[in-house]
Amino acid sequence: MFYSVTLQKILIFLGIGVTIGAVIGFSSVLGFGLDGSVFVLSMFLSVLTVFAAAMYAELYHIREAVNKQRQEQKSNIK
Repeated sequence: MFYSVTLQKILIFLGIGVTIGAVIGFSSVLGFGLDGSVFVLSMFLSVLTVFAAAMYAELYHIREAVNKQRQEQKSNIK
């Protein structure tokens, strides 16, 4: 089955967020004796953090590409 690049990135980032959240959740439940809601909350916050970081990185790359294109256009005009 073929997926688009965007769906593939979403699934990869979701997997990264769930993995990090699970590690933090397990350590908080087992190490500090907290209840299971902390586990779910840590997974949710980890997924949101990973998606926010990925969006920032994509926007940064877009901004760099636009700046490079503008510089090339200015050098071609002169």
